[in-house]
Amino acid sequence: MFENFDPLSISDTTLPDESVVLKRTKRSIHSILHSYVGWFDPFAELIQNAMDAVDKRGTDDGEAKRIRIIINEEKNQITVSDNGVGLSESAFLKFLAPHESFKEKGERGSKGVGATFLAYGFNYIRIDTKTKHFNASGEMEGARSWLHNDNASSNPEVYPTGDPYIDADFHEFSSGVSITLKLDETTKPSRLSWPGLKNAEVWFVSLSVKTALGAVSEAPDVEVYICHVNPSGVVTEHVAKRCEYLPPHAHVQKVVDYDKVVKTIEENVKKNGAAAKLPVKIRNLDAVSIKWDSASIIEKIDGLDPDDAQFCKDHSVSIIASLMSGAKVWKRLAENKFRYRPTAKIYEPGIQLAADNMPQGDMLQIPLVRYTGRQNQVHIVIHFKDCVVDLGRKGFDKSFTDFAKKVSRLLLEKNFTRIRDCLRNEDNKQKSLIKGDKVDGWKKALEQHEENSPLLLKNPNFFIPINEISISSEPSREQDVIALFNQLVAGGVVRGIKVVGTNEMSTYDGAYRVRVGADYGSHVFDPVSNPLGITEEHSSDYEDEYPEGFVSTKLKVLEYKFTLDGLISDLTTGDKQASDIDLVIAWEAGDDYVQLFELNSLLIDEGCSDREYHGVTHTLSDEHGNHVMDVILLRDLIGFLNAPDEEGRRQEMYEIG
Repeated sequence: MFENFDPLSISDTTLPDESVVLKRTKRSIHSILHSYVGWFDPFAELIQNAMDAVDKRGTDDGEAKRIRIIINEEKNQITVSDNGVGLSESAFLKFLAPHESFKEKGERGSKGVGATFLAYGFNYIRIDTKTKHFNASGEMEGARSWLHNDNASSNPEVYPTGDPYIDADFHEFSSGVSITLKLDETTKPSRLSWPGLKNAEVWFVSLSVKTALGAVSEAPDVEVYICHVNPSGVVTEHVAKRCEYLPPHAHVQKVVDYDKVVKTIEENVKKNGAAAKLPVKIRNLDAVSIKWDSASIIEKIDGLDPDDAQFCKDHSVSIIASLMSGAKVWKRLAENKFRYRPTAKIYEPGIQLAADNMPQGDMLQIPLVRYTGRQNQVHIVIHFKDCVVDLGRKGFDKSFTDFAKKVSRLLLEKNFTRIRDCLRNEDNKQKSLIKGDKVDGWKKALEQHEENSPLLLKNPNFFIPINEISISSEPSREQDVIALFNQLVAGGVVRGIKVVGTNEMSTYDGAYRVRVGADYGSHVFDPVSNPLGITEEHSSDYEDEYPEGFVSTKLKVLEYKFTLDGLISDLTTGDKQASDIDLVIAWEAGDDYVQLFELNSLLIDEGCSDREYHGVTHTLSDEHGNHVMDVILLRDLIGFLNAPDEEGRRQEMYEIG
């Protein structure tokens, strides 16, 4: 047993005025707590301490390293136990005080703030320790409430307890530490149920991504036991023999190592030529994996300068990367594979920095300029040695983050480009059978309505006598775009489109057919009289096949947007599929199209050769150069008709990007 004690009395007794000491200490604790903002921070601190403890003990006594983690949602508490070295009496009395650390160089952390976060970030903590010469069990209550109460009468103290171990199996350990935290509405996090992790196995996966269980550079042989108690008291268990980082490619089926993919491509080209189809074994992959040390990074990433190479060597940089088939994989992992709350972001794209053999801090975005959608397909872990991370394991020195961003950008721009055709193309061109059936059903309904309720208006006096549209100001919203476009179609400015119907209740805005002829001459390009026309070659093809005129028998899907930014938003959220859309009408391009597409102007010289029907001003193509959909940008169209030379020069900006 021991006398109850105040951990803060250890920190500083040199000042005569105790109130001054207390205020300064509280400020220090506040600063420490504010540096912990991640939901998994209490798990990270408890587990990294347990990992250090079992590493320090070793296995010379023949006993396997063991860590036990109990997540009890019914009681809203966490317990982490280890069979490490335990806390001596001196360490037991001091380790909760701010900036007291007993760790040595090479261990996880060492700033002396983690235990303070655990002690004063929560209103209940229990510590059990066993060593050869000292055993103790103590608990402290109300510490977080005390921290925020300026009128608290006394400091919280650790009191001895004779209650049974919360982790009953801690009895089996000859030495070690077991710590329990209870969460409540005042703590961060407040509820263990928030991520929606339903069983022990899913908790293990999550902790292997967010804590020291995810050993990044060296996988230690530690037996990890996880027990999960759900809010109804149902218990699940999971046991793992090793600790290692579980990248997202570990959870999909068809995965091939990057070096093997590149080697197979090179052998295939050498044997069958550059135009040969990819071998089946590297075709339609779910992911390509990378695991490189510093020498491989320097050798295989093109664009690193000598300073980068030296930095890579100095810090023994290593990379684990998952190049995934599409941006929707994160939603599938959350909702289908593991069924956790998507906003918990267990798996997400970007750069995860790591040090001390564990992931640390929040994900960083990969700084791409073109095809920024690629950054949503990649999860990269970059580990540094001899790297000091600030309080709360959050902030890396700028030189480390800059290096990580550069390496990740080059990896996507250079290496990813070499193998991207091996990945399944799921985001822009493929659609599910269910969604496809819904779109087909909508088209059939429109066709039936078109047949049952035709609309005809033929009057030679239409648009006479003023020969101009009635809209007098530039569009400021999507409805203006719709009105302007329909006037352009009705007035013959755009001649290739027959609108079938619109429906604000459907997934898509409307449908149309392509109409060419019977007066084919009115569709042929002329730089003065018909600058939005098609080439004579296109027109002749239509006329030869359909001398009486041609109207496409297949309905096409039409979308209206004020700018293409709205389209990109719909595609990235999954609300709409690029493979369903044939034509987008917008006022102007916006900026976000570069995330997924190349915008090709048909208003430049010879642009009409790529225009398949009258009025189309641009096309969108994916990063492989495949045509995705047609576009009519009304601002560009009107500018081109009013001042073709000036607008033609402006169109060059799309080529520059």
